[in-house]
Amino acid sequence: MKKILLFKIPNAKVINSASTNFSYIFLSIVLLTLASCQKSILEEPNNTGLVDINTVFSNANNAGSMLMANYNSTLVAGWSSNGLGQAHGCLGSYAGELSKGWNWHGSFYIATTGPLANATPGQDTKSGDAVSVADFVSFYPRIRANFIVIENIDKVPNMSLGLKNQIKGEAYGLIAYTYLQMFKNYGGVPIVTHSFLPTDNAAIPRATLAQTYDYIIQLCDTAISGLINISYPSTNNGRLTAGAVMAIKAQAALFAARPLFNSATPYLPFGANNNLICFGNADPKRWNDVINYTNDAVDWASQNNVYLINTGNAVNAPNPNALADYGTATSTPSNNELLLAYHVDNTAQGAGYYSYYNTSNYWTSSRYNNELIGLLRGYLTNYYKADGSNQSWPKSGDPAPVPASDYITRFKQMEPRFLADFIGPGVHAANNPTDQNWSDSGWGGIPMFNTGQNFPSGSYGHGCATQTKFYYHAGSRIWFEYPLIRMAELYLNLAEAYNESGDPTDALINLNKVHNRAGLPSITETDQTKLRAIIQREWAVEFFNESKRYYDVRHWKLSNIGTGGVYGPQEEFQFTCTLPSGPSVDIASNLINYWSAVTFTSYWNPKMFLEPFPIAETNKGNIVQNPGY
Repeated sequence: MKKILLFKIPNAKVINSASTNFSYIFLSIVLLTLASCQKSILEEPNNTGLVDINTVFSNANNAGSMLMANYNSTLVAGWSSNGLGQAHGCLGSYAGELSKGWNWHGSFYIATTGPLANATPGQDTKSGDAVSVADFVSFYPRIRANFIVIENIDKVPNMSLGLKNQIKGEAYGLIAYTYLQMFKNYGGVPIVTHSFLPTDNAAIPRATLAQTYDYIIQLCDTAISGLINISYPSTNNGRLTAGAVMAIKAQAALFAARPLFNSATPYLPFGANNNLICFGNADPKRWNDVINYTNDAVDWASQNNVYLINTGNAVNAPNPNALADYGTATSTPSNNELLLAYHVDNTAQGAGYYSYYNTSNYWTSSRYNNELIGLLRGYLTNYYKADGSNQSWPKSGDPAPVPASDYITRFKQMEPRFLADFIGPGVHAANNPTDQNWSDSGWGGIPMFNTGQNFPSGSYGHGCATQTKFYYHAGSRIWFEYPLIRMAELYLNLAEAYNESGDPTDALINLNKVHNRAGLPSITETDQTKLRAIIQREWAVEFFNESKRYYDVRHWKLSNIGTGGVYGPQEEFQFTCTLPSGPSVDIASNLINYWSAVTFTSYWNPKMFLEPFPIAETNKGNIVQNPGY
């Protein structure tokens, strides 16, 4: 069993269970609800927990602890460590954002060979096999744990009916969130409507894609009905609100409307099982659901002090405070742009959640991003210059290297989001401008760049820049609260949906809310195809390393997805310098020149539009494997 963490009520922040009087009951609840995590997902539950359900729901504290445990296990989906089907790396490392990590990382193997159905969940390597992005065996224990809350919360004495309905709403919302993750990863999946008893038939086949989608919408509507009259402070975004569930509903509609599912034919022939991975028709009306559901969430936000942070009050004009506003939205705990965040405020340097994101000098030897997970050139080109034009960067095949001063000059010309997201050799971090631990010379002797090669050769690892996202003005703070749903997502939902519906005017209004907030001049393009590409680019920049790109590029079915657009040859910058190593190796005076080189090829196969189910599940004969695996 992994180290156990306990959420505090009501702000859903994690503290070490050893420091609380609730440690025994929390351990008992975890054993009761999650003991079957190593078993088949649909087998009867393990009933050997230290306490029974009647004990768990004998008082409000115990029941509340179980709900918070469910938040912990549910909202981690898609984030590093135990939120993925592998233990090292992050989604950005196999979505064309970041280099693939060390050769013992799960991300290294997925980027090298793609996911495999016979891999061991949570294991980085297995005889050279890759692991899957989605941890299928973890989803149904989460669903069961939330149904246990729904089915038993009424037993709790001295708890108001209103609070019981609220908790049911939250549990239904967590189930909807879980099904949304499976929907994006697998298509149609088995539908479970209650916690299983030993007498239940666990041989449940996959539902169709349409049935799975409809069930998510039903779950969301049920959750919203239980939460609609609940008023939280806008900064209490570690728990589900009606607005957060509305946003989950809108995201489900978005993926239902995108080309991967919204199609007459599937991405690979699947015969009689086509309806498991596509709707069987391309219905433009699905974009209407995106618009309607997203506007519901926007309306809720407007009434509950949740908003796109734009302190420059710029309307159809660049926001002069873009760096601070974007930095606040992505990095400041409990800010007003967040509809939902994963609150795990752990100060332990060994916490796996942070090892893959934290890049500050405070992180000492565990700065994986600084060591070998850097920005790839292909993704770098998504970012604009501060004036809204495109930057010109060296590329593989150029006739000669360029002076390193050119890198520093071009770096400083970039838009505020880039400056908030990255630091590079010779550049002091804009994220923490007065803190020497974030300076160009404060990195403890670990270079931020690839060196030791002669032009035009290249070595793999450090990319084109090192990320600092999630740590705007963080100082020595190690932890951050993962932003799961921000207001910017809702506006880009609307931009994409209006454009696909043939309404460029409303598409531009919503696109420019995000684009202008980023300090950039308004987009004016009205051609649907060209505007589609611009909106997709905005998704890429605004949500760098927020676990969206991996799914976006698949569900858009990008035509160049396997030929360098996302997968295929990957380029990184190479530097020469006067010093081989040391604490001052990254300062501008020691840099000589730089160039771009192809350093590895990221694997792509059309089967990877969706994830494989574990072979242990498909061998039982109930679950049909996705095509190609």
